[in-house]
Amino acid sequence: MEAKQSIPSVASLLKESFQHLPLGCVDDYCVYLTRMKGAYLYHQHPRDEMYLVLEGEIAIDYADGPTVMLGPGESLVVRAGERHRSRSESGALVLMFKARDMFAS
Repeated sequence: MEAKQSIPSVASLLKESFQHLPLGCVDDYCVYLTRMKGAYLYHQHPRDEMYLVLEGEIAIDYADGPTVMLGPGESLVVRAGERHRSRSESGALVLMFKARDMFAS
């Protein structure tokens, strides 16, 4: 049996911007809790990923397209191969759904 997770407790362990901690995995996808502040580098992945904002606001900038703003309770799927970055000026707490083997990509 998996242990129960408390998002506020896990969030208190996130001290650095873009640090992430896994909450759990289902089959080959995992859910990570991430604290975002500042801008991440542009990158792309071989698999889809999803952002779900819990607190604050983030922007997802597409290298060849628009910027999508997300606030609490809003989500976005970034498709495989889409060059993008995430950023947050004031800071945000975000759930990220990513393939188990791709967080470093």
